[in-house]
Amino acid sequence: MNSLLEKLKTQYKSGSMAIKLLIINVGFFVLAAVISILFKLFSFNINLSSIYGASPEWKILLTRPWTLVTYMFAHDLNGISHLLWNMVLFYFAGTFFVQKLGSKKLLSVYLVGGFVGFLAFFLGYNFLPAFANANRFPLIGASAAVIAVFVAGGTVYPNHPLKFTFIAKPIKLSYIVGGIVLLDLIRLQASIGVEGANAGGWISHLGGAIFGFYYGTKTKQGKNILSSFEKFLDKLFSLDFPRWFTTKNSKPKMKVKKGGKTSEKKAKSQPKQQKKDNEQINTILDKVKKSGYQSLSPKEKEIFFKK
Repeated sequence: MNSLLEKLKTQYKSGSMAIKLLIINVGFFVLAAVISILFKLFSFNINLSSIYGASPEWKILLTRPWTLVTYMFAHDLNGISHLLWNMVLFYFAGTFFVQKLGSKKLLSVYLVGGFVGFLAFFLGYNFLPAFANANRFPLIGASAAVIAVFVAGGTVYPNHPLKFTFIAKPIKLSYIVGGIVLLDLIRLQASIGVEGANAGGWISHLGGAIFGFYYGTKTKQGKNILSSFEKFLDKLFSLDFPRWFTTKNSKPKMKVKKGGKTSEKKAKSQPKQQKKDNEQINTILDKVKKSGYQSLSPKEKEIFFKK
């Protein structure tokens, strides 16, 4: 048991963001399952989904704001299929996304895509007449976040070929993405007005898909619409709180000793290097405007997204 935990710990530390998010999802499921078993053994009548699931009722949502995040890591405890299919799709979509666009962007698209998915769910249940009498169960599952990642990757690289052992010719990624979104539309149409159906879940999928398409479209234009959110996550996970309150114009200071006395001087900037960096970015931006994001080399993409 200890060796298994050590392996998971090592895999989590050394793995990509796709692997980290996958481990978090599986870990959340296992923990929730154990707690659920304990509750049943001691006859605690508590519905766990109401604790970590995002409710469509705004009054409940206000008292449980954490569910806006926890819902996208939670899955149905009545079976493993919900978790399994989400994680299989996410493994391929997330790994591809990290290889092409990077780990930081995967995390931000996952979280924002999941939030937009909930927003679609919330607005649908509260403002569309078709859901006026629907069962108002909390939303759980990574599906909206996973679909956002998948669609974003497929939008930026629509012609990327996917090879399957049982199919002779490779299939373009855009065809797979389009097929999954179409399937969700069919499921949504079939579930509206049906008691106990998962119409809210399919709406959240489409919300994630719409965000993924928008993000991918902007990325192809050379724009990172989540750059500010990525910086926020960097600060949040670094836990370097003093830097949160540092003004943009403040410069680091260094101490210089002169004749036994210590004086402070502002560290000198490096205008030549900054000028060179700006010229690189301007050249890349011009290339994106003329030939599109796809025309950039891997090195140019790396330089562009670091700025």
